[in-house]
This record gives sequence, structure tokens and C-alpha cells, in this order.
Amino acid sequence: MVENGKDELIERLRQKGLPAKKVLESQVLSDEVALLNFENDDAFFAAIGDQRIDAVAIVERMSKRMRDGVQPDQLSVSALGSNVGASPQRNGVHIEGMPDVMVRLSRCCTPVPDDEIMGFVTKGRGVTVHRADCANAASLFTQDSARLVEVEWSSESSGAVFIAAVEIVALDRSRLLRDVANALSDEHVNIVACTTHTGADRVAKMRFEFEFADPSHLQSVLRMIKRIDGVFDANRVMPGNPHDQELADETVN
Repeated sequence: MVENGKDELIERLRQKGLPAKKVLESQVLSDEVALLNFENDDAFFAAIGDQRIDAVAIVERMSKRMRDGVQPDQLSVSALGSNVGASPQRNGVHIEGMPDVMVRLSRCCTPVPDDEIMGFVTKGRGVTVHRADCANAASLFTQDSARLVEVEWSSESSGAVFIAAVEIVALDRSRLLRDVANALSDEHVNIVACTTHTGADRVAKMRFEFEFADPSHLQSVLRMIKRIDGVFDANRVMPGNPHDQELADETVN
């Protein structure tokens, strides 16, 4: 399988007009092997040979990095980190030709299924997925477009867990925070973060982040929150909120 896979990759490289021998001896190949979490080149070629990974998609990524003039230290093995033997996160995201790469959903824009998404190779953490309209994703693309990879939501998302951030505007009152937390608990979501601020006008602005498994559940949660006494409005937090800048920092490196 090793030789079969190597031969197929060479053929695909030549079809693309790329110097196969030079590519196979370059850092570009090493980067691809590391990105897909293979122990060595032979394991990588064997995976191509038995069609566990797609040679066409691999060559497309290699070609893009070479077109964009990526230097060896811009996407090196050390930059990608060592995830040998690691399993991909079960988060409902599919990356063509990269079945075993680690995937993270960005905390700055908290993408969920049906959002348009894009992926970026991150240092030591595989691929981070952002909403396509995320300002931080646009900044990453401007800084280094060679790190961009195509991603899509998988039809098989069993076991996936997503995070959503919601902002709640309400008239401040006794036990408001407790009532909101109880409502979320009744909806069987797991609260992971909460902030609240009350202005001089006694209007409270609350932000909750919570985990949930069923994407269709989000609207039900928002409807339940809006029924709470004193709540004026509740909406999902979308990209562009300055509050999220500190969460973006972890995706840049």
C-alpha cells in the first residue's frame, strides 16, 4: 500500500503540473504528514494507497501553499504540533481528505450547524473552525491565507457538542439570574460561562455560554428565556462583538 499510495500522489502532483520529486523531498510534504497526524511518510502513503485519505485534496492543499509562497517555517511540523495517535473531536465538521485531523470550534464566534464556516490550521491544535462572517477569521485570512482549509458540516454529527452564546436584556429584579439559570437547566443545556451587568437604569445585560447537542434546540432555548418575567429580549451573540476579542487570540497562533 505504501508504494501504491506514493505512486498515486506522484501521479496527482504531475497532473497538477507540480515537480513531484521536489515536492516529496520538501517541507510541504512533511507539513501534510504532520497535519494529518501520521507518524511518518510511509503511514501517510499507505493511507493514500488504501483510500483512507484523498490524494486529490492533498495535492490541492500542497499546490495552494506553494502558490502562496509559504516558507518552510510558516507551516512547519513544530508549528502544527504533534498529535500522533490523537482522535479528531466529534464536533460535526468534515474536512475533505483529512479524516483524522484534530478540529476545534472557535470560541470567538461559536459556530453551529447551518452557519457558513471556514477552517484555519492553527499551531499545535489542528484546524480551528470559524463562522465565515467572523471578523477574526477575516483577519486570519489576511495574515496568512495559506492556512485556510475548506470545511463543511457533516451529516453525521452524533455525539457532537456545540457551544452557543446568548445575550439577554431584562429588567433587573431579585432572583433574575437564578430564574435564567434554572430555565437553561430545564432545557438540559450545560452552562459554561456567564457574565452580567446592570446599568443605572436597572436594565440588566446578561451573557450566557452553554453547550448543547441538538442544533435545532437553540431556538427552543431562546423562546424559553423570553418567557421569563422581566426579560425584554434574548438573542444569539453573533460575530463582531468586541467582548470576544480575547477569545480570538488563541486561534491566531
